Amino acid sequence: MARKTEWGGVFVVSATPFLENGDLDEAAFRTLMKNFVADGVEGIIVAGSTGEWYTQSDEERVALFKLARSAVPDGVQLLAGTSAIGTRETVNLTAAAQSAGCDGAMVLPPPYALPNEREVIGHFSAVAEVGLPIMAYNNPGRTQISLTPAMAEQLAALPSVVALKDSSKDLYALAAVLRAVSDTLAVFSGLEPYARATIDRGAAGIVSMCTNFMGARAVQLYQLAKNGPQEEAIALERTIDELYEAFYLGGNSPYVIIKECMNLMGRPAGFPRRPHLPVSAQDRERLTDVLLRLGLLGEGSAALVAE
Repeated sequence: MARKTEWGGVFVVSATPFLENGDLDEAAFRTLMKNFVADGVEGIIVAGSTGEWYTQSDEERVALFKLARSAVPDGVQLLAGTSAIGTRETVNLTAAAQSAGCDGAMVLPPPYALPNEREVIGHFSAVAEVGLPIMAYNNPGRTQISLTPAMAEQLAALPSVVALKDSSKDLYALAAVLRAVSDTLAVFSGLEPYARATIDRGAAGIVSMCTNFMGARAVQLYQLAKNGPQEEAIALERTIDELYEAFYLGGNSPYVIIKECMNLMGRPAGFPRRPHLPVSAQDRERLTDVLLRLGLLGEGSAALVAE
């Protein structure tokens, strides 16, 4: 059976630049969209977890969908994060993303509510009725819900569910999901340290956080993992492994660390929105040391993040 979508390659899940007062920095956001297109991504996801969707009102997210659509050219897939606790809210946000001209939506099982399997499938069924292509998002660390292979098969039966992003950190479970649905759904690794192992097992692509600050070099991971040379893929993978370890530096949220990496490397990230706070001076110094050691700052960094 053929996959329901041609989505594949690298989809960056974008940070959302905020001003110090918490307002959206529209100019920085537009610049970021242009950067991603120049990096060579196949898709851009806005208002995902990396974009701090949970700090935004529904109205703000809809405005972000429209702004992104005006900044992202045809040919690059634009997905909107439309996750919410309530099904009605998720449906409304997904319909708004469709009206804004987005190419798809990324949807978590309802966080916090802890729905059972029947309720999770019912939630996705209602969202799928909107008709916008859906990337179901498996992230049990954030929702306490795991999309099992059996549930993935039920989701694959919904016409509008065309892809699945997995951030479970469970390679065995993900391998089972790939065996169950990779012929119909485009399965994406949601965590770059797992990308090479999942691409080897038939994954269609990577949903990337590192592209926010590494640019084209992070995009290269997919092609290296798929086509080699494997020595280069392994070297890049090791760099990204160390970056993922640094994402939790000082007990900060990874989304805060990603923004600090962007700011240090000259990409427009702005400030995190509260409850998150910018990193301390001490943590900024420690993070700078990590980026220098990995060759992402200073002499030689231009080649690593070449456009």
